[in-house]
Amino acid sequence: MPWFESVRIAVQALWANRLRSMLTMLGLIIGVGATILVLALGVGTQKFLVDLFKNFGTNVVVIGEQRGQRTFQPLTLNDAQALSSQTSTIQRVAPFLDQRNVRVVWQSHNTSGRLFGITPELAQMLDFPIIRGRFFTQREVDVRARVVILGEDLSKELFMAENPLGKQVLINAQTVKAKNSNSKNSSSQNTANNFSSKQTLVGSSQSMTVIGVVRRVAFGYLSPLERGIMIPLPVAQELLIPSDTPFGRKVSRIFLEAKPDETIEQVTFEAVNLLKRRHQVVEQSNFFVGNAQEEIDIYNNIARGMTVFLGFVAAISLLVGGINIMNVMLVSVKERTREIGLLKALGALEEDILTQFIIEAIVISMVGGVLGIGLGIGLVNLIAAFSPLKPEITPLSVVLAVGVSGGVGVFFGVFPAQLAAKLDPITALRTE
Repeated sequence: MPWFESVRIAVQALWANRLRSMLTMLGLIIGVGATILVLALGVGTQKFLVDLFKNFGTNVVVIGEQRGQRTFQPLTLNDAQALSSQTSTIQRVAPFLDQRNVRVVWQSHNTSGRLFGITPELAQMLDFPIIRGRFFTQREVDVRARVVILGEDLSKELFMAENPLGKQVLINAQTVKAKNSNSKNSSSQNTANNFSSKQTLVGSSQSMTVIGVVRRVAFGYLSPLERGIMIPLPVAQELLIPSDTPFGRKVSRIFLEAKPDETIEQVTFEAVNLLKRRHQVVEQSNFFVGNAQEEIDIYNNIARGMTVFLGFVAAISLLVGGINIMNVMLVSVKERTREIGLLKALGALEEDILTQFIIEAIVISMVGGVLGIGLGIGLVNLIAAFSPLKPEITPLSVVLAVGVSGGVGVFFGVFPAQLAAKLDPITALRTE
């Protein structure tokens, strides 16, 4: 029997039992749709992470003192200057200093955040997402200007709906209840006058002008800045964070940007060797070294793990769909026993019966596969419309889904087809 004739008969059989055929294919439709969606989410997640970290300096290395290693001198501004002048692979150097739980006050509002002393080079390396105002200039750094940039969350908590730009805030302020409102810090006088009459300000607080706000970032080097208080590095070192050591002014970390033709591995090798000589240590483990690519790899591994897990769940749906196909095919063989006996009596061979039932199983699985692809595409478009994550369907995922659905049809259709092919024609014709 020609194969197209077998396909025509299979389609007629499916159409004659439309509801049963649809229920038979349902598990396969869900399995294929889930496979398309999971693979699209995996590709979309990896691209999302790469694009996200691309803006945060994939050619940037951050180096610092390893926690728990206190046997050598701390990183200082002199180290940063040496890295800038004595290496051939580094384009920019940006040291920074930070301190946690620093209080910031505006009028009667106060909260705490993480203080960062930074330079304009860091903003150029990491593409600071300023959403209001501006970043401070090199001249403002040189003249020790009292300017500050706030993180988005901290700014909202402090200023509510007010525009923070141009406002004077007190940084490193400590507040205590008092009977009068006289401030002990002359540099904070103007802001203190706006503060609650039942409180006073003590400690080395500094009044500074807000010139910008940084958008909240979920991942990467900039994620701690959502509650950041960013001021020029010299101001932080001289006024707010004790940093003088016998070896120079201490810094927390040093960011290094590779030249266009250099790799982060080359930058890391050259920088660590220079620091080992300057600090007279042998082991690289004395230094913390990190880069955005490592974070991308970590998140990609997590995304791959989730893709494998969800793919396993989708595979279970395909398995259930295949078992359902085999079950319905066995019922079909039972119902068509006399038809099979009649075909054999008219001269049909076992191969003809085997081919007929296998083609029917393949048609069921392929139709289910096509509908499943449509379901998967619909789900992908739905997620893309309402989520920043953009799932992406690749040709490989479509080929894989079609191949798997066809394979399921063949695998689970062979057994019923063999039962049908081996029926004795006389016994089959006697069956009621």
